[in-house]
Amino acid sequence: MTESAVVVDAESGPSLGLALIGTPPSVQATRLGDVPQGFWLQVLSEWGSDGDSPGEQVVLPLERLLSNMVWLRTACQRYGVGIISTPDLDGILHQTRAQRRLLQAALSSPQPLDDSQVARRLAGTRFARPLRSFQIRDLGRLLGLANGANFSVPGAGKTTVAYAVYESERAAGRVEQMLVVAPLSAFDAWQNEVDDCFPEGERPVVAPLVDQPPQDAEVLVVNYHRLDSRYDTVAEWVGRRPTLVLLDEAHRMKRGWDGTFGSACLSIAFLAARRDILTGTPAPQSPQDLVALMDYLWPGQGQKILPVDALVSPPPSDAGAMVARVIAPLFARTRKSELGLDQPTMRVVEVGLDPLQAEIYNALRDRYVGSFDVSMTDRANFASMGEIVMYLLEAATNPQLLTAGSSSDDAITFRHPPLDVPPGSALWDLLQEYNQYETPAKFRQLAEMIEANASQGRKTLIWSNFVRNLQALERMLAVYQPALIYGGIPSELTDPNAVRTRESELARFRTDPACAVLLANPAAMSEGVSLHQVCHDAIYLDRTFNAGQYLQSVDRIHRLGLAPGQETRITFLLTTGTIDEVIDSRIREKAERLGEMLDDPDLSTMALPSDENYGPALDSTADMVALFSHLRGDL
Repeated sequence: MTESAVVVDAESGPSLGLALIGTPPSVQATRLGDVPQGFWLQVLSEWGSDGDSPGEQVVLPLERLLSNMVWLRTACQRYGVGIISTPDLDGILHQTRAQRRLLQAALSSPQPLDDSQVARRLAGTRFARPLRSFQIRDLGRLLGLANGANFSVPGAGKTTVAYAVYESERAAGRVEQMLVVAPLSAFDAWQNEVDDCFPEGERPVVAPLVDQPPQDAEVLVVNYHRLDSRYDTVAEWVGRRPTLVLLDEAHRMKRGWDGTFGSACLSIAFLAARRDILTGTPAPQSPQDLVALMDYLWPGQGQKILPVDALVSPPPSDAGAMVARVIAPLFARTRKSELGLDQPTMRVVEVGLDPLQAEIYNALRDRYVGSFDVSMTDRANFASMGEIVMYLLEAATNPQLLTAGSSSDDAITFRHPPLDVPPGSALWDLLQEYNQYETPAKFRQLAEMIEANASQGRKTLIWSNFVRNLQALERMLAVYQPALIYGGIPSELTDPNAVRTRESELARFRTDPACAVLLANPAAMSEGVSLHQVCHDAIYLDRTFNAGQYLQSVDRIHRLGLAPGQETRITFLLTTGTIDEVIDSRIREKAERLGEMLDDPDLSTMALPSDENYGPALDSTADMVALFSHLRGDL
């Protein structure tokens, strides 16, 4: 959106001129004519004095104007001041008023489509994939809304339902193209599932944004980073024709106008003919996180939709149920139990510490005993405690990492310096000797399990949070020609000429019989990727306290479409007497609670990755308490 001039006739009387400026858009409010000083002082009090001429002009965020229009109209009537807005802003104001009426209608008298109505909407369209009963129900709810949210659990087929929504709305003449904003890991699903949803010869062209949108692209896929950096290009494409703009893994923009991703998403919302969001784990750390998602669907209405009592900090225990009751007409949700999947077989394989590794681990733990005399509620210490977690995890899994520090390709919140050990100290001597005398016990156990799986023709997915572990395992397991995915492996979108890309590694794992192993980092691949057709074994080399990320990663191989009776095996390698036991206990407790939430029609509170930060090593005070107990030897 570009700056527009405000023009006013001198005889029109005192007026407030409003114009869109900048990208993402702000609003420039200008004092025109003999505007009463009392009115202008109220404007300054409400909106601040940001602008080149505080006495005559104010610049404010667009969302603040939209949320203050009732106040502004009342103040203008009281002082006899007119409002003159430029055509582009006027269009947004008209759209916002129309959307507000649609929202009120959806909340007061929802009208979801029944199965027969859904069938009629799809009849004669290009969409050809048979839908499950719960997908038809969800589709009916979404088509009954001007803008919709699909909060179905991971693996429920949200991408398929989204294509059905798009094709229904396209056939009805409401949209002509679709923009999908998604993390890189989800591109694979959007490009592959179009083949299952549409017959050959009638498939819409799905293309990622590289430089310019391809001329024949009907569905344009862009990641959150690129939406921000190429906003003008994307906005121009969306503005050419009526467009459905969809956010996949929408919780990544939960910071709203305060986050880079959120600002771009909320800005592009104003250009959309229809808006939809998908997230399989909608329940955020706080109901406040839902404000941005609702603001995207219904611009400027998030704070007004959600109950005030649920938005306090900390939220009340019934906040999730409170929010769900209010916004129930605005979303569709399939619960985990509705998928009809057999429960995965989960087991812990305990691995003992070898002598030298045990000496290293115990020396490291002794080093931290009593080092922190802090209150359990002192959240400021999470960063330093998170660093300790990293070192303990490394010592429990692969002590060789301690002297190397984090990889530049590790998630931001995992990055840490090499362990500071004085040369000549006992711990220093132990670390220098380790490489010469021992191979990490978990690595040896993992190699045996991979060999057993490969001999049976079973492919194995291996998860580790540390990129250096993945790289070491790639060398150790070379006979199985492992595929490798972490943050440093580029997408074809970001580097189409790269020798190795995420897409090529996934394709090799899925189709090459010689590739028996996929090594993956949860921060890069816990969302969006489906592997359930070719892989039924996952092994966790290490885990953190982040239960939300853990549950997302499990769903890569345990999701809708599994053959009846197919066993899914999840294995956790756990080094006894170490932090692994603390994490296992905390994850069990959290996963049970979060699993209940995913099977709950309400939106309960759970930890999720945000847009630009995938979550700290510790995500609750209870985690810190458990860590302290371990350091003291209580656990």
